[in-house]
Amino acid sequence: MNLYSVEQIRSIEQQAVHAGLSSLLLMKRAGFSAFQWVNKTYAQVNRVYVLCGAGNNGGDGFAFAQYAYLAGWQVDVGLVVSPAQVKSNESVTLLSELASLGIMPKPYDPQICARADLIVDALLGIGVHSSLSSDLLTLISSVNAFQKPVVSLDVPSGLNADTGSHYGAVIQAQNTVTFLAHKPGLVTADGADYAGEIRIESLGVSEKLYAELRPVSKLLNVAQTDQGLVARKKNAYKTQFGQALIVGGDEGMLGSVMLAAQTCAYTGAGIVRVVTRSEHAPLVTVKCPEVMAYGDRNLPDLLDRSTVVAVGFGLTNNAWSNQLWQQVLLSDKPKVVDAGALRLLAAHPQRREDWILTPHPGEAAAMLGVSIKVIQADRLAAVVALQQKYGGVLVLKGNGTLVYDGDEAQICDFGDGALSTAGMGDVLAGMIAALVAQGLSLSKAAVQGVMLHAKAGEQLAQESQVVMASQVSERIRQFAA
Repeated sequence: MNLYSVEQIRSIEQQAVHAGLSSLLLMKRAGFSAFQWVNKTYAQVNRVYVLCGAGNNGGDGFAFAQYAYLAGWQVDVGLVVSPAQVKSNESVTLLSELASLGIMPKPYDPQICARADLIVDALLGIGVHSSLSSDLLTLISSVNAFQKPVVSLDVPSGLNADTGSHYGAVIQAQNTVTFLAHKPGLVTADGADYAGEIRIESLGVSEKLYAELRPVSKLLNVAQTDQGLVARKKNAYKTQFGQALIVGGDEGMLGSVMLAAQTCAYTGAGIVRVVTRSEHAPLVTVKCPEVMAYGDRNLPDLLDRSTVVAVGFGLTNNAWSNQLWQQVLLSDKPKVVDAGALRLLAAHPQRREDWILTPHPGEAAAMLGVSIKVIQADRLAAVVALQQKYGGVLVLKGNGTLVYDGDEAQICDFGDGALSTAGMGDVLAGMIAALVAQGLSLSKAAVQGVMLHAKAGEQLAQESQVVMASQVSERIRQFAA
């Protein structure tokens, strides 16, 4: 599914108007489509409080209020500005139509909010790109405090529709009915936590109007995980599925390389080898006897024999880690670069096309020389900047993990906060390495790995509020069935 920026959405709307759909009709369609869906989803609602702002989003709310009233609901409308401050002619028209029905918008009233069965948020929409006023911050906090069911129209008020960031407070919605097209801010950073379940209403706009616009990103396709792991013929042998080399495991961090190696094997790499500290090697095979483990003196030979190398798990900024990293850089084999290796790369940046880099926001910040706050404020811009600087395929981990290959950005809207535990990145990198070993391109391996990882984690999150990385590793084996 394509995701479009606020600028593109406004362009689509303008083109629709030029094609013969009036702005007023689009606004009425927005209100009507949202009401139809809400009426089916919240069948027990009798009293609704529609909160409206001065802009077009407020106009959508006025239209919603009309349809709710005509359907027999008890409707109250809260308006955060005076009627004279309503901006667009279309919103003014809808406000006048509300008055003719006997519905007179009033300033926000917490007592009315407390009595409502449902709150409809039509305060700000897609236009938020800067700090909110203190009055709006107070109002949003008040609404959230009631913990009522909330449906946001287009975007939860206070949320940046492009980035998923916010400016102090956001309406907490259970559902968001978004118009014309999906937006990246609803599925990345804080977006998913505030938007709830999302429904997209096209408002009858022709698909031809989207044809000349290149979406800023896409959602990863869940169908890509329906086939499970890479298929195997009955007449198969292990070396057909590649030879993966996992490099890392400095003192105190052997667990990370074990997780990566075990997951790489579970995801189907034909042969998995580990290079780590010599004293650690026997422990690796005790944990996972299917994996072969070696000391660092074997690295040059094993690099030559491998289909793919994954590096970084438990590496630090010391002489041992640096010499491993430098040897890996000399290889022309495809690489999956994670964790400590990303920190080493950040210290001495280089660009190449034979790798997949998998930073979390902290590592991404180091790689770009900015703060984590800057990364999280616009994750899409960050992943593009990372790819431009370092090349290859970038996987920016976090809520709404992004995969960017220099041509197309894709966002994963699967996963769960239960996965916020140590070792998850090691598991993901091991999965991706296995997929590269089995012949997938760097871009396809990154996409498939992210989706399989999120799918496994989401399943486990239904069973527990906290999911351990080793559980995800184990769950991957079930996808082979």
